[in-house]
Amino acid sequence: MKKARTPDMNVADIFSWLCEPRRAELTEAETKLLGTGTPRSLRVDGNTLSGWSWGSTGPRILLVHGWESRASHLGQFVGPLCRAQFQVWAFDGPAHGASSGTSSSVVHYGKALLAIAKEFGSFDGVIAHSVGSPAALYAFQQGMRVRASVHIAGPASLERVIRRMAGAAGLKAADTGRLFALVEQHIGQPVASMELGALADGFRHPALLLHDPADREVPYAESLVLADAWPDARLVSMSGAGHRRIIWHPEAIAAAVAHLLQANPNQASAPGPMSINA
Repeated sequence: MKKARTPDMNVADIFSWLCEPRRAELTEAETKLLGTGTPRSLRVDGNTLSGWSWGSTGPRILLVHGWESRASHLGQFVGPLCRAQFQVWAFDGPAHGASSGTSSSVVHYGKALLAIAKEFGSFDGVIAHSVGSPAALYAFQQGMRVRASVHIAGPASLERVIRRMAGAAGLKAADTGRLFALVEQHIGQPVASMELGALADGFRHPALLLHDPADREVPYAESLVLADAWPDARLVSMSGAGHRRIIWHPEAIAAAVAHLLQANPNQASAPGPMSINA
């Protein structure tokens, strides 16, 4: 088991935190929710991704969970989206949840999203939380097209994530350089390729950003930077929602569904015949 992040962590410890996620356990409620969905799976880079879908008609929305999380953690979006006549799809990311693998990264996750769209067809919208947000940004830059996306408390810079962790651990400059080299070897491309300037070609649709200004895990400034870089983005502050609890916040869920409805004007805004308690 990984030790808690402390100032005496070394390069290997930080790399493990960045690239070797711990798996979140399923709760009884999450198990029940997944039981109402249709199981999905596909092979990506030698590993199996596990997923679920709800609904069979209407625009398709892909839920993208955060680091050391799992698809079911976004389950509270399933009911409202289905009642608005959307199809909902959600997968455990590489080395997360029920998906196989022992290591991952935002790039591996982004490539998995591309593989999901290639295997199961295009999506009309994305709701992404935390590290799921830059994974979606990577997929958009690589050609994944949607009508709208929602980004909840996500980091906008992989470099800043690495530097924050290195700084918290008290790494010296040389060790920080080693950490960057290890991450780049793992993701197979420069860390700079995950900066907003390199990803901007994917900013082709309206985006809604939701973030608590007092978020202690991902600074609010990350969403400010993303909103400034994205021509058609709107940032909504969710004071008191926290970093993890925000995905349960009724106003966040309502705002996300409303944003996707606006991009899909033919959808019903009232509950439809399909009802899922999430």
